[in-house]
Amino acid sequence: MSQSIFLISGGTFFTLICLILLGLSLHQNKFRLLNGVLCNLALLSGGVTLVVAIEATQIQWLNTVLLVVLVIILLPLLILYTLLGVLLLWNAFTVWKKESHTLGNMLTLFLGLLVIILPLLRALDHDLFPQYSVTLYATFVVPILTYLVFWFLAFITSFILTRLYRPRYDQDYIIVLGAGLLNGNQVSPLLASRIQRALDFAQIQQAKTGRYPWLVFSGGQGRDETVPEGAAMKKYALAHGALADKCLAEEKSKNTYENMAFSKQILTELQVDLNRGLFATSDYHTFRAAGYARYVGLQIDGIGAKTSKFFIPNAFIREYIALMANHKKTHAIILTLILLVFLTSFVVGNGIQLF
Repeated sequence: MSQSIFLISGGTFFTLICLILLGLSLHQNKFRLLNGVLCNLALLSGGVTLVVAIEATQIQWLNTVLLVVLVIILLPLLILYTLLGVLLLWNAFTVWKKESHTLGNMLTLFLGLLVIILPLLRALDHDLFPQYSVTLYATFVVPILTYLVFWFLAFITSFILTRLYRPRYDQDYIIVLGAGLLNGNQVSPLLASRIQRALDFAQIQQAKTGRYPWLVFSGGQGRDETVPEGAAMKKYALAHGALADKCLAEEKSKNTYENMAFSKQILTELQVDLNRGLFATSDYHTFRAAGYARYVGLQIDGIGAKTSKFFIPNAFIREYIALMANHKKTHAIILTLILLVFLTSFVVGNGIQLF
């Protein structure tokens, strides 16, 4: 009993610390991966503490309820884990039929094949190194997968936390991020959804407060485009009810960072309050875009347009890869240190003499 009390007290204390740090972190910046890490740690610690506490009570009906809840939670996760490879390949097939055949749209195909191949690699590893107590799979593959899954779960949780916030209808401007044009001059359905999300917000704000925000349509001209994205977006918005005297086009940017930086320049020239604004993009893109906004000095949140359900897995994987790439040096150093630790464990655990 004393051991259970120690575990419950320690788990409760750790959970509270994580929640306090999460509150402070969210107050400082809603858009960072640390929020997801702290939230996941709090959920894990709180869940384990609750299980230990219920088991310590030795109340039969309470333990039965706990068992039922755990089955309800874990059974779908087990089924998902078992069928993950097949589901990813099915999603890849759907994306292949409905979207362009680009490398970025085939991420679920590559991941699905990897999920199916990994168990084969593990079996092969045991066949090649049957005498080793620590295999190469456990030394290199498992640490890398664990590291990548850890940050992916942090990304998903961080994204969910940001979606719990609802911006107030008191904004001075909305930056609408470009996403490429069809046939060189036509607004694509994805881009149209971003524009419409901004228009809907502006119209609701006008109805509530009488104030229509500035709309900055941001996007330069790509090599395969005949007009700048910003100009095409502005034309589309005007045709769908936007106020002409409140629409601006930013026509130089080539990426999300430049979307924010160049739009900020335009708004600064208009002497707009930079702290009273939003940006509009696809919902899966809001988290990473907010990072770029803060990088250029815009402390603003994002409103997201809904993404087609079939495209959500591919979109989130792409955003996750882009987030990791933004800090590739840091992740490379951490992974190298982790692999060195496991390599040492492999050498020592298998009694290998290096000298």
